[in-house]
Amino acid sequence: MEKTPTARFVFVLLFLTCSIAAAGAEYFKYKDPKQPLNVRIEDLLSRMTLVEKIGQMAQIERKNVSFEVIKNYFIGGVVSEGGSAPAPNASARVWVDLVNEIQKAALSTRLGIPVIYGIDAVHGHGTVYKATIFPHNIGLGATRDPALVKKIGAATALEVRATGITYAFSPSIAVCRDPRWGRCYESFSEDPKLVQEMTEIIPGLQGDIPKNSLKGVPFVAGKTKIAACAKHYVGDGGTYMGINENKTIANFHELLSIHMPPYYNAIIKGVSTVMVSYSSWNGVKMHANHFLLTDFLKNKLRFRGFIISDYEGVDRITTPPGINYTFSLQTGILAGIDMIMIPYDYPRYFESFLELVHKNVIPMSRINDAVRRILRVKFIMGLFENPFGDYSLANEIGKQEHRDLAREAVRKSLVLLKNGKSYSEPILPLPKKAKKILVAGSNADNLGYQCGGWTIKWQGLSGNNLTIGTTLLDAIKATVDPSTEVVFSENPDTYFIQGNDFSYAIVAIGEHSYAETFGDSLNLTIAEPGPSTIKNVCEHIKCVVVVISGRPVVIEPYVNMIDAIVAAWLPGTEGRGVTDVLFGDYGFTGKLPKTWFKSVDQLPMNFGDAYYVFLSRDPALVKKIGAATALEVRATGIPYTFSPCIAVCRDPRWGRCYESFSEDPKVVQEMTEIIPGLQGDIPKNSLKGVPFVAGKTKIAACAKHYVGDGGTYMGINENNTITNFHELLSIHMPPYYNAIIKGVSTVMVSYSSWNGVKMHANHFLLTDFLKNKLRFRGFIISDYEGVDKITTPPGINYTFSLQTGILAGIDMIMIPYDYPRYFESFLELVHKNVIPMSRINDAVRRILRVKFTMGLFENPFGDYSLANEIGKQEHRDLAREAVRKSLVLLKNGKTSDEPVLPLPKKAKKILVAGSNADNLGYQCGGWTIEWQGLGGNNLTIGTTLLDAIKTTVDPSTEVVFSENPDTYFIQGNDFSYAIVAIGEHSYSETFGDSLNLTIAEPGPSTIKNVCEHIKCVVVVISGRPIVIEPYVNMIDAIVAAWLPGTEGHGITDVLFGDYGFTGKLPRTWFKSVDQLPMNVGDAHYDPLYPFGFGLTTEPVKTSY
Repeated sequence: MEKTPTARFVFVLLFLTCSIAAAGAEYFKYKDPKQPLNVRIEDLLSRMTLVEKIGQMAQIERKNVSFEVIKNYFIGGVVSEGGSAPAPNASARVWVDLVNEIQKAALSTRLGIPVIYGIDAVHGHGTVYKATIFPHNIGLGATRDPALVKKIGAATALEVRATGITYAFSPSIAVCRDPRWGRCYESFSEDPKLVQEMTEIIPGLQGDIPKNSLKGVPFVAGKTKIAACAKHYVGDGGTYMGINENKTIANFHELLSIHMPPYYNAIIKGVSTVMVSYSSWNGVKMHANHFLLTDFLKNKLRFRGFIISDYEGVDRITTPPGINYTFSLQTGILAGIDMIMIPYDYPRYFESFLELVHKNVIPMSRINDAVRRILRVKFIMGLFENPFGDYSLANEIGKQEHRDLAREAVRKSLVLLKNGKSYSEPILPLPKKAKKILVAGSNADNLGYQCGGWTIKWQGLSGNNLTIGTTLLDAIKATVDPSTEVVFSENPDTYFIQGNDFSYAIVAIGEHSYAETFGDSLNLTIAEPGPSTIKNVCEHIKCVVVVISGRPVVIEPYVNMIDAIVAAWLPGTEGRGVTDVLFGDYGFTGKLPKTWFKSVDQLPMNFGDAYYVFLSRDPALVKKIGAATALEVRATGIPYTFSPCIAVCRDPRWGRCYESFSEDPKVVQEMTEIIPGLQGDIPKNSLKGVPFVAGKTKIAACAKHYVGDGGTYMGINENNTITNFHELLSIHMPPYYNAIIKGVSTVMVSYSSWNGVKMHANHFLLTDFLKNKLRFRGFIISDYEGVDKITTPPGINYTFSLQTGILAGIDMIMIPYDYPRYFESFLELVHKNVIPMSRINDAVRRILRVKFTMGLFENPFGDYSLANEIGKQEHRDLAREAVRKSLVLLKNGKTSDEPVLPLPKKAKKILVAGSNADNLGYQCGGWTIEWQGLGGNNLTIGTTLLDAIKTTVDPSTEVVFSENPDTYFIQGNDFSYAIVAIGEHSYSETFGDSLNLTIAEPGPSTIKNVCEHIKCVVVVISGRPIVIEPYVNMIDAIVAAWLPGTEGHGITDVLFGDYGFTGKLPRTWFKSVDQLPMNVGDAHYDPLYPFGFGLTTEPVKTSY
């Protein structure tokens, strides 16, 4: 029941509305579409009363609307809450009638300001009967197809317009970081980059913004487009344990780098409105957050549309909601919210709002800002010229063209998780012609579960009567050959299955429909009776399980019993899209938009998390390696190392890629833990950016090569990195933040260029950013003759190069030979006042700071007592541990049921082959003894893989080594198995650049000769992923061993089962070089083995 306004409010309302005379035939600029936008806005704003302005800021529910309410309260917006329709199964015409009646009421008011009608159209026009229901956003994220998503936006806009509605609360651009969240299916991905790409739905909904449009200004193209709403601002996908409307705990950098990026793209694309999240950020409700709503979104990002609250979002500023509505309203409006979704108690809203204005709590400037933004959107939408719905668009609802588009989206969203119990015997695609097939599962014949929440009703519905569409069962029946008998049993028992001769089964299980908090789940289990259906069916006949769910769910306990697994997400009304791919009319192309966990105990777990993907998953180990390295360097009297390389290698064709920890900046950031290993842990309360070296057993470190050296064109060493500043900051710069925080002493400049400017000459990045912005207080050192290379050819004008490098910010010049020329040129530049003393003093001050920090003035000499640190057993054991943890198991057996690894130590006779099996130089790679490294076994002390194998296997096992055996040799011996070590020869820098990344000869012929005839394990010893795709099928097991160094026993520790495989790929393993550069998150990502991949094994202690 509506509340009665106070007498005072009624008086004010009547006074303000009745005291203004009718305008008659007076010319109104705001009604003239030929007038500039801002002129129209300001003209109308100047004519509005306080009540009219407050009314524009109100959005109320459809069921509350009447002619009198609109006329008396000047309501600016109307909403259909979830499932709110004018009648059951209402037609487009009924909807248009509703909207037009509301607009007639609005136009009858004094100024005739049309209403903006909003509705949730989050996967098509879901509230409307017969509308096309597209896959939910998580499925669209799996397509990785922004152009497709844009088309879906355009189709949705047409269907929404067909009902007379002009505004959709879509898209959700949340970055879902925990699948336990009940709104995870509304998010395109856990990866902000993918969500950014999918904001292409906005120009689909609104139209493409004209060239030279001002950033942040909304745009809606015409009568076939609608205003969009980016939601829910900001961080709603990052709440604690995925609890809806909960708190997101993150520092500002994390908020900006994870949850904010999609909003940058939305604003650039002209999004009309932004909806505020129910959630909190570090304890502050988003609806109350002035900094993020006003200071950042409106002022910093220059968003010029309007900010709308969520449904009763302002009420929820307090706990319990609405306990002090006046305070909540005050807080929300002053924070920066422009339109309040009330949606029922609008009299209370007006009463409280007027009271706050009369008490001078809410200033008119804040009200005018809000109304100006609302009017801007309404004018841009063309509502003043075309306020009414168009009956001629009625046939757009569910039209075949849109259903075909939805079907295409379903096809492209499907992710094939498993295909056959053996690699060589895939089960998909299924044959259309079979004697009899079984279709089972709760989700096989349930259109409601297939569509999910926000379909007809807020929470969705179960069954097949909610709207028009095709269930998976119906799609199967329509796809298979007419002679194929299709039997459906939702949850068949084993007696039924054993009593029928089924060729195969399709089992559709997953989740029931839900929305928002009702979907929050702490266990993420498959809805019953799904697990028993899987067990009953898949343990007895060949089966394909189709998982219909809004997120990854727990399937790990069932994976081994299932032949093939397909993630179908929430595909919507077009079930034929699933069968298009299951039966082979189209191929599987979808990629996971969200990490599929093993158990909920791992959550939240997102790509790039510290425990998710690492070379060895062990930054603490890397720190120990740093400490051991420092001791061995100090043992030679040297106090400074040009290490670590914290490049982010984005193209394995680069000859220095093995110097990089990973293609992922987060992994590289974690691995900067080597710096405190080298230098020591910085004391608490140390000033950020000030170098630190702990004592005589530590050395000064050097973070290199600043910055972007891992991103050069085609991986060409010392080449040009072409990227915008945001990409430089988000990909190549992050490891330097960590290095500086950890007190790194020096930074070495890269030979490369950034957008054509040599890094050795880049004042902005060296001085303005590194020294001034990041407050780095160590010294910057050039690379070897790096200053000479500022010109092409190098050294052609040394005086100019020296001047440029010093003035850019370089403090120490690595000459290394022609120092007389350096002194002569430097003195000349000083005498000519080209290089000021202030620059020289800054450089020397920084150099002295490092020297004093290192203790060089107190302890300048080397310490002979440290001599035994070189190659000491403790360090070799550490290196051996690192090798063990770095190994990545790419393949283990030609079938998943018959793993090859671990190998038995006791066998009659085994073969060891390959150019890299008995070559310590290739095992160590470049930068070992010589710059380019060396081949052979005489360069230093260590254990080759061959020697390690000989000392690991049982004494009774005969080990035969042949570097490149021919087939006659192999067939003439009865080998139990073979270990083939192939890969790359040693190299460094430019000499390692490679455009083909092939296995060094005779590696390919060795693989073919051996692996086509006997069981074989191929150990790839290389500094990067190389081309192995042509050989994968003939190999039984594949191990990426990288460049393991001197301790070959680390490999055999794992090959023979004393330890298990734990390593994960630190970079993407491509199929062919034509795909490069290809890094995780790229639109064309289609790897042989994805970043983070790595099979595992358990240690096995063999007893005889």
